[in-house]
Amino acid sequence: MRTTLAAAALLTAFLVAPSSAPAQTVGVAPSEITVDEARDIAAMNGIVAVRKLERYDGAWHAEGRDDAGRHVEMTIDPRDGRVTWLDRFD
Repeated sequence: MRTTLAAAALLTAFLVAPSSAPAQTVGVAPSEITVDEARDIAAMNGIVAVRKLERYDGAWHAEGRDDAGRHVEMTIDPRDGRVTWLDRFD
């Protein structure tokens, strides 16, 4: 009986114990989008040639050109990937 209880307690401890933490990208919280995802979002919103993609002021900032050759700038929310600001000009 003691062996059964000890085995059950040990099994429960393994099932409840937290697993190892997932690998993280340096400087980016695991719940935030990566630089590759930010590049994909910029492409989906018209930037065909990304000239600059950087993270500052708590957001991703992308600059580049669209298919008509116009300059495009956008700000991407790092938590959910929404484009929070977009501007196209010559």
